[in-house]
Amino acid sequence: MFYFKKKPIYDITFICQKGNNHFAQPIIKYLKKHIRVQEMYPNSSFGFWRNNIKGKIIWVEWAGDIAKVLSSKPLKNQKLIIRIHRGEIDTKYMKKINWENVTMLVFINNNLNIQFQSKFGNIVQTLTIPNAISTNAYPMHNTLQNSKSIIAYSYSFFPVKGYIELIKFFNKLFKIDSTYSLTIMAQNTNQPSAKRNLKAMKLLINELQLSNSIKIIENTLLYSIKKNRERVVEELSKHGIIISFSKIESFHYSFAEGLLSGLQGFYNMWDNTMIKEFWGSWGYNSESEMLESILKWEKLSHEEKMNQLRKNRDYIISNFDSEVIGGKYLKLFEGND
Repeated sequence: MFYFKKKPIYDITFICQKGNNHFAQPIIKYLKKHIRVQEMYPNSSFGFWRNNIKGKIIWVEWAGDIAKVLSSKPLKNQKLIIRIHRGEIDTKYMKKINWENVTMLVFINNNLNIQFQSKFGNIVQTLTIPNAISTNAYPMHNTLQNSKSIIAYSYSFFPVKGYIELIKFFNKLFKIDSTYSLTIMAQNTNQPSAKRNLKAMKLLINELQLSNSIKIIENTLLYSIKKNRERVVEELSKHGIIISFSKIESFHYSFAEGLLSGLQGFYNMWDNTMIKEFWGSWGYNSESEMLESILKWEKLSHEEKMNQLRKNRDYIISNFDSEVIGGKYLKLFEGND
Protein backbone atom coordinates (compact mmCIF):
# COMPACT_ATOMS: atom_id res chain seq x y z
CA MET A 1 0.00 0.00 0.00
CA PHE A 2 1.26 3.48 -0.88
CA TYR A 3 0.80 6.06 1.86
CA PHE A 4 2.17 9.39 2.98
CA LYS A 5 3.56 10.13 6.41
CA LYS A 6 2.94 13.82 5.97
CA LYS A 7 -0.46 15.37 5.42
CA PRO A 8 -1.03 16.24 1.73
CA ILE A 9 -0.30 19.91 1.09
CA TYR A 10 -2.45 20.24 -2.07
CA ASP A 11 -6.17 19.74 -2.51
CA ILE A 12 -5.63 17.93 -5.81
CA THR A 13 -2.75 16.71 -7.92
CA PHE A 14 -3.41 16.84 -11.65
CA ILE A 15 -1.19 14.38 -13.46
CA CYS A 16 -1.03 13.95 -17.22
CA GLN A 17 1.59 12.76 -19.66
CA LYS A 18 3.47 15.72 -21.07
CA GLY A 19 1.79 17.33 -24.08
CA ASN A 20 -1.67 15.81 -23.55
CA ASN A 21 -3.20 18.26 -21.10
CA HIS A 22 -4.92 20.63 -23.57
CA PHE A 23 -8.50 19.47 -22.89
CA ALA A 24 -8.10 19.95 -19.13
CA GLN A 25 -6.44 23.36 -19.12
CA PRO A 26 -9.60 25.54 -18.93
CA ILE A 27 -10.74 23.48 -15.92
CA ILE A 28 -7.35 23.60 -14.19
CA LYS A 29 -7.19 27.36 -14.66
CA TYR A 30 -10.57 27.72 -12.94
CA LEU A 31 -9.71 25.33 -10.09
CA LYS A 32 -6.53 27.24 -9.27
CA LYS A 33 -8.68 30.22 -8.29
CA HIS A 34 -10.41 28.17 -5.60
CA ILE A 35 -8.19 25.32 -4.39
CA ARG A 36 -4.54 24.31 -4.21
CA VAL A 37 -3.57 22.45 -7.38
CA GLN A 38 -0.34 20.56 -8.01
CA GLU A 39 0.39 19.84 -11.67
CA MET A 40 2.65 17.01 -12.82
CA TYR A 41 3.58 16.33 -16.45
CA PRO A 42 5.83 13.26 -16.68
CA ASN A 43 7.27 12.13 -20.01
CA SER A 44 6.07 8.58 -19.35
CA SER A 45 4.25 6.47 -16.77
CA PHE A 46 7.58 6.01 -14.96
CA GLY A 47 8.61 9.66 -15.14
CA PHE A 48 7.46 10.55 -11.63
CA TRP A 49 7.86 9.44 -8.02
CA ARG A 50 4.70 8.55 -6.14
CA ASN A 51 5.91 10.30 -3.01
CA ASN A 52 6.06 13.56 -4.99
CA ILE A 53 2.28 13.45 -5.43
CA LYS A 54 1.11 15.81 -2.68
CA GLY A 55 -2.62 16.13 -3.35
CA LYS A 56 -5.42 14.64 -1.25
CA ILE A 57 -7.14 13.81 -4.54
CA ILE A 58 -5.25 12.61 -7.62
CA TRP A 59 -6.81 13.49 -10.98
CA VAL A 60 -5.29 11.42 -13.79
CA GLU A 61 -6.05 12.73 -17.26
CA TRP A 62 -6.52 9.87 -19.78
CA ALA A 63 -7.07 6.24 -18.79
CA GLY A 64 -3.66 5.00 -19.90
CA ASP A 65 -0.26 4.06 -18.50
CA ILE A 66 -0.25 6.52 -15.61
CA ALA A 67 -3.73 5.41 -14.52
CA LYS A 68 -2.59 1.78 -14.67
CA VAL A 69 0.48 2.46 -12.50
CA LEU A 70 -1.33 4.54 -9.88
CA SER A 71 -4.22 2.08 -9.56
CA SER A 72 -1.97 -0.96 -9.21
CA LYS A 73 -2.06 -0.82 -5.39
CA PRO A 74 -4.39 0.88 -2.90
CA LEU A 75 -3.67 4.47 -1.92
CA LYS A 76 -3.98 5.46 1.73
CA ASN A 77 -5.26 8.96 2.61
CA GLN A 78 -5.66 9.80 -1.08
CA LYS A 79 -8.38 9.26 -3.68
CA LEU A 80 -7.84 8.48 -7.34
CA ILE A 81 -10.08 10.03 -10.00
CA ILE A 82 -9.50 9.22 -13.67
CA ARG A 83 -10.91 11.19 -16.59
CA ILE A 84 -11.41 9.05 -19.67
CA HIS A 85 -11.60 10.21 -23.27
CA ARG A 86 -13.20 8.31 -26.13
CA GLY A 87 -10.23 6.35 -27.46
CA GLU A 88 -9.26 4.48 -24.31
CA ILE A 89 -12.44 2.41 -24.06
CA ASP A 90 -11.26 0.03 -26.78
CA THR A 91 -7.71 -0.37 -25.45
CA LYS A 92 -5.94 -2.87 -23.19
CA TYR A 93 -5.99 -0.37 -20.32
CA MET A 94 -9.61 -1.07 -19.46
CA LYS A 95 -8.52 -4.47 -18.17
CA LYS A 96 -5.14 -3.37 -16.83
CA ILE A 97 -6.40 -0.55 -14.60
CA ASN A 98 -7.32 -1.88 -11.15
CA TRP A 99 -10.77 -0.34 -10.81
CA GLU A 100 -11.06 -1.38 -7.16
CA ASN A 101 -8.50 1.32 -6.35
CA VAL A 102 -10.22 4.04 -8.40
CA THR A 103 -12.65 6.34 -6.60
CA MET A 104 -14.34 7.76 -9.69
CA LEU A 105 -14.18 7.46 -13.47
CA VAL A 106 -15.26 10.66 -15.23
CA PHE A 107 -16.60 10.59 -18.81
CA ILE A 108 -17.04 13.57 -21.11
CA ASN A 109 -20.29 12.38 -22.66
CA ASN A 110 -23.02 10.07 -21.46
CA ASN A 111 -22.85 7.70 -24.43
CA LEU A 112 -19.28 6.78 -23.48
CA ASN A 113 -20.43 6.15 -19.92
CA ILE A 114 -23.18 3.82 -21.16
CA GLN A 115 -20.77 2.10 -23.56
CA PHE A 116 -18.26 1.47 -20.77
CA GLN A 117 -20.86 0.03 -18.41
CA SER A 118 -22.32 -2.22 -21.11
CA LYS A 119 -18.84 -3.69 -21.68
CA PHE A 120 -17.52 -3.87 -18.14
CA GLY A 121 -20.51 -3.51 -15.81
CA ASN A 122 -20.56 -1.45 -12.61
CA ILE A 123 -16.92 -2.06 -11.73
CA VAL A 124 -16.29 1.56 -10.70
CA GLN A 125 -18.36 4.60 -9.78
CA THR A 126 -18.87 6.81 -12.84
CA LEU A 127 -19.88 10.38 -13.61
CA THR A 128 -20.35 12.42 -16.80
CA ILE A 129 -19.02 15.98 -17.03
CA PRO A 130 -18.52 17.58 -20.49
CA ASN A 131 -15.37 19.30 -21.65
CA ALA A 132 -14.89 22.99 -20.94
CA ILE A 133 -14.25 25.99 -23.19
CA SER A 134 -12.58 29.29 -22.36
CA THR A 135 -15.50 31.17 -23.89
CA ASN A 136 -13.98 34.63 -23.45
CA ALA A 137 -11.31 33.68 -25.98
CA TYR A 138 -13.92 33.44 -28.76
CA PRO A 139 -15.63 36.77 -29.52
CA MET A 140 -18.93 36.81 -31.38
CA HIS A 141 -18.28 37.99 -34.93
CA ASN A 142 -20.58 39.76 -37.36
CA THR A 143 -20.96 36.72 -39.60
CA LEU A 144 -24.15 37.56 -41.49
CA GLN A 145 -22.21 39.24 -44.28
CA ASN A 146 -20.57 35.84 -44.84
CA SER A 147 -23.73 33.77 -44.41
CA LYS A 148 -23.04 31.57 -47.46
CA SER A 149 -19.46 30.84 -46.46
CA ILE A 150 -19.20 27.43 -44.78
CA ILE A 151 -16.30 26.14 -42.70
CA ALA A 152 -15.33 22.77 -41.23
CA TYR A 153 -12.09 22.34 -39.32
CA SER A 154 -10.27 19.90 -37.09
CA TYR A 155 -6.87 18.94 -35.73
CA SER A 156 -6.00 16.87 -38.80
CA PHE A 157 -7.31 15.53 -42.12
CA PHE A 158 -8.08 12.06 -40.75
CA PRO A 159 -10.75 10.12 -42.73
CA VAL A 160 -12.94 9.94 -39.62
CA LYS A 161 -13.60 13.69 -39.96
CA GLY A 162 -15.83 12.92 -42.94
CA TYR A 163 -14.36 15.50 -45.31
CA ILE A 164 -14.86 13.32 -48.40
CA GLU A 165 -18.55 12.99 -47.55
CA LEU A 166 -18.74 16.72 -46.83
CA ILE A 167 -17.31 17.58 -50.27
CA LYS A 168 -19.89 15.33 -51.94
CA PHE A 169 -22.63 16.99 -49.90
CA PHE A 170 -21.39 20.46 -50.79
CA ASN A 171 -21.49 19.50 -54.46
CA LYS A 172 -25.24 18.93 -54.12
CA LEU A 173 -25.68 22.29 -52.39
CA PHE A 174 -23.56 24.01 -55.04
CA LYS A 175 -25.75 22.63 -57.82
CA ILE A 176 -28.74 24.33 -56.17
CA ASP A 177 -26.96 27.60 -55.36
CA SER A 178 -23.48 28.22 -56.75
CA THR A 179 -22.87 31.25 -54.51
CA TYR A 180 -21.98 29.04 -51.53
CA SER A 181 -18.35 28.34 -50.65
CA LEU A 182 -16.66 25.81 -48.40
CA THR A 183 -13.41 26.00 -46.43
CA ILE A 184 -11.86 22.92 -44.84
CA MET A 185 -9.04 23.63 -42.39
CA ALA A 186 -6.77 21.27 -40.47
CA GLN A 187 -3.16 20.84 -39.45
CA ASN A 188 -0.96 19.04 -41.93
CA THR A 189 0.39 16.18 -39.82
CA ASN A 190 2.65 13.38 -41.02
CA GLN A 191 0.08 10.67 -40.31
CA PRO A 192 -0.17 8.43 -43.41
CA SER A 193 -3.97 8.07 -43.25
CA ALA A 194 -4.38 11.86 -43.01
CA LYS A 195 -2.04 12.40 -45.97
CA ARG A 196 -3.90 9.86 -48.09
CA ASN A 197 -7.23 11.39 -47.20
CA LEU A 198 -6.04 14.90 -48.01
CA LYS A 199 -4.85 13.69 -51.41
CA ALA A 200 -8.23 12.03 -52.03
CA MET A 201 -10.01 15.25 -51.04
CA LYS A 202 -8.03 17.29 -53.56
CA LEU A 203 -8.65 14.76 -56.33
CA LEU A 204 -12.39 14.77 -55.60
CA ILE A 205 -12.56 18.57 -55.63
CA ASN A 206 -10.88 18.64 -59.05
CA GLU A 207 -13.09 15.84 -60.33
CA LEU A 208 -16.21 17.76 -59.30
CA GLN A 209 -14.76 21.00 -60.72
CA LEU A 210 -15.16 22.78 -57.39
CA SER A 211 -11.66 24.20 -57.01
CA ASN A 212 -13.00 27.77 -57.18
CA SER A 213 -15.58 27.12 -54.46
CA ILE A 214 -13.79 24.82 -52.02
CA LYS A 215 -10.68 26.00 -50.23
CA ILE A 216 -8.42 23.69 -48.25
CA ILE A 217 -6.21 25.31 -45.62
CA GLU A 218 -3.25 23.15 -44.62
CA ASN A 219 -1.94 24.69 -41.43
CA THR A 220 1.50 23.98 -40.06
CA LEU A 221 1.44 21.92 -36.88
CA LEU A 222 1.42 24.18 -33.82
CA TYR A 223 1.91 22.98 -30.25
CA SER A 224 0.89 26.30 -28.71
CA ILE A 225 -2.75 26.25 -27.56
CA LYS A 226 -2.83 30.05 -27.63
CA LYS A 227 -1.47 30.32 -31.20
CA ASN A 228 -3.84 27.63 -32.45
CA ARG A 229 -6.76 29.45 -30.85
CA GLU A 230 -5.78 32.78 -32.40
CA ARG A 231 -5.60 31.13 -35.82
CA VAL A 232 -9.05 29.59 -35.37
CA VAL A 233 -10.63 32.84 -34.12
CA GLU A 234 -9.31 34.74 -37.14
CA GLU A 235 -10.61 32.14 -39.60
CA LEU A 236 -14.04 31.86 -37.98
CA SER A 237 -14.58 35.60 -38.47
CA LYS A 238 -14.63 35.01 -42.25
CA HIS A 239 -17.52 32.52 -42.29
CA GLY A 240 -21.21 32.25 -41.47
CA ILE A 241 -21.80 28.50 -41.12
CA ILE A 242 -19.98 25.81 -39.15
CA ILE A 243 -20.64 22.31 -40.48
CA SER A 244 -19.63 18.86 -39.28
CA PHE A 245 -19.57 15.50 -41.02
CA SER A 246 -17.27 13.98 -38.42
CA LYS A 247 -18.09 10.34 -37.71
CA ILE A 248 -16.56 10.05 -34.25
CA GLU A 249 -16.37 12.79 -31.64
CA SER A 250 -16.49 12.77 -27.87
CA PHE A 251 -17.26 16.49 -27.51
CA HIS A 252 -16.40 18.35 -30.75
CA TYR A 253 -14.60 21.56 -29.85
CA SER A 254 -14.63 23.04 -33.35
CA PHE A 255 -18.42 22.87 -33.57
CA ALA A 256 -18.75 24.50 -30.16
CA GLU A 257 -16.25 27.22 -31.09
CA GLY A 258 -18.17 27.97 -34.27
CA LEU A 259 -21.49 28.37 -32.45
CA LEU A 260 -19.79 30.50 -29.82
CA SER A 261 -18.30 32.78 -32.49
CA GLY A 262 -21.57 33.69 -34.20
CA LEU A 263 -21.84 30.97 -36.86
CA GLN A 264 -24.92 28.86 -37.46
CA GLY A 265 -24.35 25.15 -37.05
CA PHE A 266 -25.30 22.15 -39.18
CA TYR A 267 -24.40 18.69 -37.89
CA ASN A 268 -24.55 15.39 -39.80
CA MET A 269 -26.28 12.99 -37.41
CA TRP A 270 -27.12 10.28 -39.89
CA ASP A 271 -23.48 9.16 -39.55
CA ASN A 272 -22.82 10.16 -35.93
CA THR A 273 -25.31 10.30 -33.05
CA MET A 274 -22.77 9.85 -30.24
CA ILE A 275 -22.96 13.45 -29.07
CA LYS A 276 -26.58 14.19 -29.86
CA GLU A 277 -26.88 15.13 -26.17
CA PHE A 278 -24.81 18.25 -26.94
CA TRP A 279 -25.60 19.14 -30.55
CA GLY A 280 -29.02 17.62 -31.23
CA SER A 281 -30.55 21.07 -31.83
CA TRP A 282 -28.24 21.52 -34.83
CA GLY A 283 -28.37 17.91 -36.02
CA TYR A 284 -30.01 16.49 -39.16
CA ASN A 285 -31.00 12.93 -39.93
CA SER A 286 -30.55 13.03 -43.71
CA GLU A 287 -28.78 14.93 -46.49
CA SER A 288 -32.05 16.27 -47.86
CA GLU A 289 -33.05 17.60 -44.46
CA MET A 290 -29.73 19.39 -44.02
CA LEU A 291 -29.78 20.82 -47.55
CA GLU A 292 -33.27 22.18 -47.03
CA SER A 293 -32.33 23.73 -43.69
CA ILE A 294 -29.21 25.46 -45.04
CA LEU A 295 -31.24 27.02 -47.86
CA LYS A 296 -34.00 27.98 -45.44
CA TRP A 297 -31.48 29.63 -43.09
CA GLU A 298 -30.41 32.00 -45.85
CA LYS A 299 -34.00 33.18 -46.32
CA LEU A 300 -34.49 34.24 -42.69
CA SER A 301 -34.51 37.92 -41.81
CA HIS A 302 -31.52 39.62 -40.23
CA GLU A 303 -33.34 39.80 -36.90
CA GLU A 304 -34.31 36.12 -36.97
CA LYS A 305 -30.74 35.09 -37.69
CA MET A 306 -29.28 37.30 -34.98
CA ASN A 307 -31.71 35.92 -32.40
CA GLN A 308 -30.63 32.38 -33.23
CA LEU A 309 -26.92 33.22 -33.24
CA ARG A 310 -27.23 34.82 -29.79
CA LYS A 311 -29.03 31.70 -28.54
CA ASN A 312 -26.20 29.59 -29.95
CA ARG A 313 -23.61 31.56 -28.01
CA ASP A 314 -25.69 31.59 -24.83
CA TYR A 315 -26.05 27.82 -25.04
CA ILE A 316 -22.28 27.27 -25.16
CA ILE A 317 -21.60 29.71 -22.32
CA SER A 318 -24.36 28.30 -20.11
CA ASN A 319 -23.34 24.67 -20.59
CA PHE A 320 -19.62 24.50 -21.35
CA ASP A 321 -17.93 27.66 -20.07
CA SER A 322 -14.84 26.88 -17.98
CA GLU A 323 -16.50 28.34 -14.88
CA VAL A 324 -19.58 26.15 -15.31
CA ILE A 325 -17.61 22.95 -15.90
CA GLY A 326 -14.89 23.95 -13.43
CA GLY A 327 -17.62 24.40 -10.82
CA LYS A 328 -18.78 20.83 -11.40
CA TYR A 329 -15.25 19.54 -10.87
CA LEU A 330 -14.87 21.66 -7.75
CA LYS A 331 -18.06 20.11 -6.37
CA LEU A 332 -16.77 16.63 -7.28
CA PHE A 333 -13.46 17.18 -5.50
CA GLU A 334 -15.07 18.75 -2.44
CA GLY A 335 -17.47 15.80 -2.23
CA ASN A 336 -14.53 13.40 -2.23
CA ASP A 337 -12.38 15.39 0.17
